[in-house]
Amino acid sequence: MSENIIIIPIYNDWKSLNKLLVEINQTLNHTDLCKVLIVNDSSTQKINIQSKNLNKIKEIKVLTTTRNLGSQKSICIALNYLKRLNDNFYITIMDGDGEDNPSEIKKMLNTAKKWGDCVVTSHRKDRNENIIIKFSYKIHLIISFFLTWHWVSFGNFSCFNSSNLNKINLHDVWYAFSAGVLKNCKIKKLYASRQKRYFESSKVNFLKLIEHSGRIISVFYKRMFLSSLLLIFVIWLFASQFNFLLYVSIIFVNLIVVLIKIKNYILPSKDLNSFIVAVEIL
Repeated sequence: MSENIIIIPIYNDWKSLNKLLVEINQTLNHTDLCKVLIVNDSSTQKINIQSKNLNKIKEIKVLTTTRNLGSQKSICIALNYLKRLNDNFYITIMDGDGEDNPSEIKKMLNTAKKWGDCVVTSHRKDRNENIIIKFSYKIHLIISFFLTWHWVSFGNFSCFNSSNLNKINLHDVWYAFSAGVLKNCKIKKLYASRQKRYFESSKVNFLKLIEHSGRIISVFYKRMFLSSLLLIFVIWLFASQFNFLLYVSIIFVNLIVVLIKIKNYILPSKDLNSFIVAVEIL
């Protein structure tokens, strides 16, 4: 039976992680034992994982990064680490704050076993944020669609066979996991509601959505430049009275994406394992 390894990136939120681990343990059957790979994103708080009574979790391993990198880069580092195992297993990726529902794991895993050449992605049916964030999220989807030709309506919550690791370009995942998957893999969509965070309020805000859009678009930067040229041509034909403002907006978006590309660029020869400072098994 193939193993299921669950990747969870964490920065300081150990209280939420412990609650999530309990819920994962309650969700699994005795035939669905799993391992958990936690990416400690250089937390300022001491690692605090309560592993007692988690009888369906065979192993908890913690990778600690050399510096705070963010969830996308943490996932990239974890995938690179697993890629070196050269074995057959299933990978589930989820956030550690409770917004990804652990009860969906079994359904996603069964779907991944049926569609082995696909990445199973969990798409949001609804969101719990305030109306401003919901509206901003829709704007983010629309902008990303026009510049990448992809409707990127899923986040980190996904499941797939390890054979798909050879398809996923980790240098794309370094910018945005969802964009890296869409660019390189076939996907199988599932739908689930976004849950409320276990503790504290959501950290999503308008500026973070802008940055997220920029990282997604940067993965498809060639399409972005082509789409920008097409938009400029359409504006020139049909919206001449708004030319200047629209041109400036398109150039501004392109500039943001270029800056994000430069900021996050890593050399193709860069060993992602060099970002791991410690590996612990609990």
